[in-house]
Amino acid sequence: MSRIIQMRAIVETLGFMPGCNADILGKIGCLKTLAQMLLLNKTSIIARWRRSVHMNKDLNKRCEEVRTVPVTDRVRRLRQAVLDAKPILCSERALIVTKCYQETEGMHFIERRARALYRILDEMTLRIWDGELLVGTLGTNGRRSAPVFPEFSIEWMKDELDNLLETREQDTFEVPEQVKEDIRSIFPYWENKSIFQKYRKLLPEDTKKVRDAYVFSRDLFERNGYGHTAYQAEKIIKIGLKGLRAEVKAKYADLDLTTREDFDKKLFYDGLLICFDAITNYAKRYSDKALSMAKIESDPKRKAELFKIADVCSWVPENPARDIWEALQVVEFMQIVLQLETSGDSVSPGRMDQYLYPFYQKAMEDGINTISQIQELFDCIWLKFNEIVKVQDTESVHIHPGFPMTQNVTAGGVTREGRDATNELSYIMLTCQEHIRLQQPQFTVRYHDDTPEDFKLRAADVIAYGTGMPALFGDRGCIASMKRFFPDMPVENMRNYAIVGCIELAPEGFQARVNGGFLNLARVVDLAMNDGVDRLTGKQLGPKTGDPAKFQTFDDLFTATERQMKFIIHHQVVNNLVVDYVQRENTPHLFLSSLVDGCIEKGRDLTWGGSRWGSTPILLGGIATASNALAAVKEKVFDKGQFCMEAVNDALNTNFEGDEAEKIQEELLAAPKYGNDDDFADAMMKKMTDAFFAIIESHKDIDDRNYSSFTVTLGGTVPMGWKTGATADGRKATMPISDSFSPANEGENGAPTQVLLSAGKIDQSHFSQGNVLNLKFTKTAFQSAEAKKKLMDMVTVYFNTMEGQEIQFNVVDGKTLRQAQKTPEKYQDLIIRVAGYSARFVELAQELQNDIIARTEHDRI
Repeated sequence: MSRIIQMRAIVETLGFMPGCNADILGKIGCLKTLAQMLLLNKTSIIARWRRSVHMNKDLNKRCEEVRTVPVTDRVRRLRQAVLDAKPILCSERALIVTKCYQETEGMHFIERRARALYRILDEMTLRIWDGELLVGTLGTNGRRSAPVFPEFSIEWMKDELDNLLETREQDTFEVPEQVKEDIRSIFPYWENKSIFQKYRKLLPEDTKKVRDAYVFSRDLFERNGYGHTAYQAEKIIKIGLKGLRAEVKAKYADLDLTTREDFDKKLFYDGLLICFDAITNYAKRYSDKALSMAKIESDPKRKAELFKIADVCSWVPENPARDIWEALQVVEFMQIVLQLETSGDSVSPGRMDQYLYPFYQKAMEDGINTISQIQELFDCIWLKFNEIVKVQDTESVHIHPGFPMTQNVTAGGVTREGRDATNELSYIMLTCQEHIRLQQPQFTVRYHDDTPEDFKLRAADVIAYGTGMPALFGDRGCIASMKRFFPDMPVENMRNYAIVGCIELAPEGFQARVNGGFLNLARVVDLAMNDGVDRLTGKQLGPKTGDPAKFQTFDDLFTATERQMKFIIHHQVVNNLVVDYVQRENTPHLFLSSLVDGCIEKGRDLTWGGSRWGSTPILLGGIATASNALAAVKEKVFDKGQFCMEAVNDALNTNFEGDEAEKIQEELLAAPKYGNDDDFADAMMKKMTDAFFAIIESHKDIDDRNYSSFTVTLGGTVPMGWKTGATADGRKATMPISDSFSPANEGENGAPTQVLLSAGKIDQSHFSQGNVLNLKFTKTAFQSAEAKKKLMDMVTVYFNTMEGQEIQFNVVDGKTLRQAQKTPEKYQDLIIRVAGYSARFVELAQELQNDIIARTEHDRI
């Protein structure tokens, strides 16, 4: 009885559901779940909460003005301009790089890549939009202009250029006739020369069969560069290209050109110096452009701004930044140049509140800028992130819909020394999200044991606006994962991690090929249920693992699942090796490598393993669908004997059509499901993920580094579902599979606390690159300050007690989303969380919209 009283006391103290007695709480399943969560903590939750409330009073006082800075008219105008801009295809980069490749035939591939970047930055048209303070564009014929990267992939455009790009259901582009002519003109040169074509020629036929069946997909890197890096923004801001150049030149003195290894280093260093010159020249061109515009500008205020832009670009990034304007312009240049070079998305500037804080302090101490001026500059770079879009083939768009550039910015967390890192810029970045409320950047807030209470509540205020941001990450769980996979990494590097792309953990000095391909676990389980035969096509896809009707025990089925998993993962690893081999032999990422710790020191490009630490993780899709299917079969067939395996397979083959099949589906749907704090279902999730971890972690990537994993589906719930027959959790054929680490749509799902308790039973330290846990709330659930505090208390327990890694929220009701489907023109700025990223809801295909609407909606916290 004393423990029950203690549970109730904790619940009441933290404010969960005040006024509810124990009987009511028990009926709705919350007393047990909350009590378990709260009593697990070895340190007093209440004491920790009280300490958080009273600490950092000085910070709260300093941040008071930050929280109340209004949005400026300039920012309103620039935001509307971004909203009004339609994505448009740009051919300029493609023409420049094609001509350069033609003229450099026979040169070493490193020099060709360096010279291509120089030509692009030297010849591309420069744009300075009216009223903007930070400059740089990825494309040149519009505000949301997407360049083409023919050296990576262009062949797909032969089928899509004339019609599909402009008419497909999502990620559509305006394609001017001149652009079409330009692209057609370069098709002949790139025949059999692109990364994608070379990869396909090298891919073994047996692996190609599995890849093309779409059990796994690594389309992002098959047709693009890597990106996916939290580059060393702080370094280039502090030392400039001048400092990088000096660092590289100093390496020449140690080279012995009689050795192959050192001669390779020389080629790499030569390429870097060309890249540095290219970027210096690019910035000077922008300086000249701003100066020429200033001379003819009639408005005195705008004239002064243009002169300032000219001064900024004449100094950085060649030299160390002198003030916060220059530092932000360096970040903007890096976002543009790195993506122009690599065709890689998820290029992330990392912990901006940390490395820009000295510039903020100097501005405040010297009286150079007001907080309002600094807020406006941050708002401006938030908007610049939203101008960057990329064109993808339609197959890739199915997985990555909504123009997800996933440029991630991280705030909060701890310092390298382990102290609270929250500062005024952390609050300014939250205010940016409040002011801009668009899909870029992907915005992350790190939580730790002593994150200030006020900062948590401010984050909750911003989450309530409904953009799916900030996503929240728990330092305890994330650092525990780094310790597992990188035991030799200094803990200071781990503490300084940033988030890359959707949810990928990037400790200091780390570069990951963060997309080792999506693996559809729901399909893997179904192959085991059908002796390796694909249920939709009837083709033998996996190995023969036995007629399920003859399985005597559940262990027989699970052994078959493990064999299918090993088979598919083997081919996925082969596929990845071919992709990585082609990338390193053709498209080194030179400038990006200069901003990845270890590459200059080793004299190696990151595609050749130059980074100090790295990993290739597999992305898990349909994880709840798969585990729910196994749990349902175990309970209904092997434990209770309600029906036999043959009957289940017959029902699956008919897609649950017919009276008997419908009854079976009803029973399968009623089986225990992950996400309800059900020990039976959650144990199955653990059993399945443990088996996966054992298999994947036994493999090595091209750099001889361990494979790992994380859970994120992006928009893949729908296209992976298209390829998946009916599954034993009760899901019908071709319907979406489950999202990331979240519960499946099928069956009943529990309260938010029950979802977290289910997730907390899985050893998340195996997810070296994080996991996505989506929760969806109605707007009414977030109306009161009390509700927001409850949310933060719940999150705090999940992170600090259960070592959960990530949680994110959609705060929108289904009625609003359905209305947006009917009148999309009225909801152009409706931003929702797809999986690990946010997108404009109206820019997604209807089937994915429906999947998002179907996710469990909670009307209270």
